[in-house]
Amino acid sequence: MEQLRLCLQRLPVVSSDEALLGDLSWQLNHYYIELDSALLRAVMDMRAAHTGLQALVTLLERRDEPLLFSSEEALALLEPIQQRLKQGLEHLNGVQ
Repeated sequence: MEQLRLCLQRLPVVSSDEALLGDLSWQLNHYYIELDSALLRAVMDMRAAHTGLQALVTLLERRDEPLLFSSEEALALLEPIQQRLKQGLEHLNGVQ
């Protein structure tokens, strides 16, 4: 985001020079693609974590008998969800 802001600040200065304007245009496009890509990865990770949590909640709600797994097994079920949330947040933090 900071790179995009800096490029936009340069826009009035380079608007009269076609070569500089072309370079700035390329930079803006490059940073936009990076930003879009990071946001897309974050959304995909968050969606995967949400789907995993939904599946786990559904599994727990539909059980007719007591749960017969240890806390270590419960942690093993939650670990991939936690990883996807962490990855998604890292992508979002990289956007700032």
